[in-house]
Amino acid sequence: MSQKKTLIAIAIFIVLAAIAYFAFTNTAAAPVPTATDVVSTTTTGVMGAMTPSDGGAPSSVNTSGGATVSYTDAGFSPKTINVKVGDTVKFVNNSANRMWVGADEHPTHTGYDGTSTQEHCSDGKATGGTFDQCSGGPAGTTYSFTFTKAGSFDYHNHARASDAGTVVVSQ
Repeated sequence: MSQKKTLIAIAIFIVLAAIAYFAFTNTAAAPVPTATDVVSTTTTGVMGAMTPSDGGAPSSVNTSGGATVSYTDAGFSPKTINVKVGDTVKFVNNSANRMWVGADEHPTHTGYDGTSTQEHCSDGKATGGTFDQCSGGPAGTTYSFTFTKAGSFDYHNHARASDAGTVVVSQ
């Protein structure tokens, strides 16, 4: 009888441990946008909240003058943004997670200017016009970067590298 009680106690402990693990490691995921519309706009400042007519978030946005990318628990939105050389993109952390925006490749962030995180983040701040936040920030923090050359630049959240996006910069 004692062995049976021990096995039951162990089973209950394992179930409770599993529940605790999932409760504290998983965050509620926001609905994944399903719209594939491209929204075009011309702005002189930060892009406001724009959504396609079906109410979903755009997957790609064309802007001129600057844009804002929101980082949520579901990742970056919009995933792809189109700007011009000289435009500034502002990344806003609206998630429950840390956000550290960095050019691909992970973890070195060499994709924009060819320098690595060790080279361009040696003092904790990006140097030499590199596309790297150089440190993560909690909800509410922002990171802005002005793109000075044309190209397609993939980026990710260094703190959650599977969350990624693309900035397409044209002349």
